[in-house]
Amino acid sequence: MSESNDITVIEAKKTSLRNVFLWSSYDAADTLFSQGILSIVFQPLVLLLAFEMGVSSYWQAFALMSTFMAVSNLLVAIFGPLIGALSDTIGKRKSGVIIAAAVMCGATLLFMVWMNFWWLCICFLFANFGYQAGRMFYDSMIPFISKTEERGRTSGISGALSFIGTFAGLGLAQLVYGIWGQFSKPTDVFEDHIATPIDYTSLYWMIPITVGVIALFAIPFFFSKEKTSESQKSFKENLSLASKDYKTTFGEIFKGKNKNALYFILGWFFITDAANTTILYMNIMIIDGAGASPGQALIVMAVGGVLSMVGAIIVGFLLDKWGPKKNFIINACAWFIAVVIGILACIEVNGEPLLPWQVLIPSAFFIGVGFGGLWIIGRQFVLEVAPPDRVTQYQGFKQIAGRVSAIVSPLMFLGFMAIGASIGLSIPNQFAIALSPLLLFFIIGYFFIRKYVSVHKEYLAGERAPYKKFQ
Repeated sequence: MSESNDITVIEAKKTSLRNVFLWSSYDAADTLFSQGILSIVFQPLVLLLAFEMGVSSYWQAFALMSTFMAVSNLLVAIFGPLIGALSDTIGKRKSGVIIAAAVMCGATLLFMVWMNFWWLCICFLFANFGYQAGRMFYDSMIPFISKTEERGRTSGISGALSFIGTFAGLGLAQLVYGIWGQFSKPTDVFEDHIATPIDYTSLYWMIPITVGVIALFAIPFFFSKEKTSESQKSFKENLSLASKDYKTTFGEIFKGKNKNALYFILGWFFITDAANTTILYMNIMIIDGAGASPGQALIVMAVGGVLSMVGAIIVGFLLDKWGPKKNFIINACAWFIAVVIGILACIEVNGEPLLPWQVLIPSAFFIGVGFGGLWIIGRQFVLEVAPPDRVTQYQGFKQIAGRVSAIVSPLMFLGFMAIGASIGLSIPNQFAIALSPLLLFFIIGYFFIRKYVSVHKEYLAGERAPYKKFQ
């Protein structure tokens, strides 16, 4: 793309509520993948398979799992911005969502081919890459389906509908637990596999059922309409242009030309690092850290899901009024409080929990505020800091921050788990000590976001980056 004006001409001038709902259906689909596969299935299954292949230490199994999670996110960080640049150059994003979703679902179904630790982790690399790439393309479609002054509420609608995926994941888990029984708690297996033999039957059958429902949820997305500016150039020419645009965008962000974007990305890095870690390990933390059963963990996540849906709607409307900066600060404070409660729920004193796992239920209010608004706010930030012809590229660089933080998250969490294990702490106390550094990340991220200069009024008035106030 050469001129930003070429893109602003085709941006949506009105918002079709029908089209917004069709587009939002993918949010429900990929949230079901996140909830049902990444959170509920993959982590406990990979820990149990690690024990099955001969890993005798819970910490060693956790280390192997976390390393694969880090490698998967590294792939997204490396290739995400270039793929985004190519999408902007070609002028189409919807097809990118569909291809990425096919990779996500296909790789997930391959989990079932062989219940082996290494096979599961390799398939996960591709499944997670498809999930993250699809999210990047999907977020970048907003300017082409919704007019400027309604994009916050459009994101709010999609965010609220995404929790259909959350509830579906929890409901499907309850269904398979009812049919095939609850899976073995990994901590119990590692501590005494004779008393607690390995059983992951319910996790196995959760895989195809979840992928089938993901496909059903995504069907309406195929009928959504995106305004496009399709390139007439060859793929080779588009790839060359994308490479040049990638370098231009990198220079703008990291060489001082667009300091506002840099402050956002740095703040996003630290805050989403802490939030990603909380989300990533939430299910296993509730079970192995706070001592709840798999079924009780579903209760906590269900309460958080309901409140997150409400939070998404509220944040969507507040985004149009306040802009992303103020909303992000509120969001970070809510996450901070939720993590403090999570730490307290994991602490054991003389072998007894300091607080019962039920304390996590009221903490779901803060999880709801934080989780419900996080990704919606991130979309709006990119729309406001990015030149309109390079929105997907900026989404890609936001993905770098998010994915690098998701690399740091499991490795940092792993390191503090290792410290806890080396000094003889119980597994719940290992989780408590591993969660504690996240509080510092929220504080650092807050200070970077404070340096960000709001351009929300200018954006609503029709101005786009680069803004006159910075020139």
